[in-house]
Amino acid sequence: MAPLFPFGHGLSYTTWEYEKLSVRPERGGLRVEFTVRNTGRRKGTEVAQVYVGPSAELKLDQPVRALAGYRRLTLEPGEAQQVVLDVDARALSSWDPERHAWVLGSGRREVFAGRSSRELHLTAKAVVNSR
Repeated sequence: MAPLFPFGHGLSYTTWEYEKLSVRPERGGLRVEFTVRNTGRRKGTEVAQVYVGPSAELKLDQPVRALAGYRRLTLEPGEAQQVVLDVDARALSSWDPERHAWVLGSGRREVFAGRSSRELHLTAKAVVNSR
């Protein structure tokens, strides 16, 4: 079943631009940075979201994209703000029912940033290192 509206829908009466996505390994997870700019004529609120794709190295059921973090921003017209989100190892892991434990999905992972799961304007790849 598909939801009628994605997470964060309907918060704003302005337009937004996402730019300059960078992703790097940090402290067993990933540090994700990008810029959000209010390109409209009104002050607005936006929920900037980061999703992570599955690990090819992990042989467990995984979502196509998992919400890994978000930040709520309120910006004036023309204003831009850099968003920095740390995605921890738990957000990069999947539950293994045989081990009864979370297992880190290491290897090359795709990272997305955007307005919602339906509007992911930026994409990058990063390597998640196993501990």
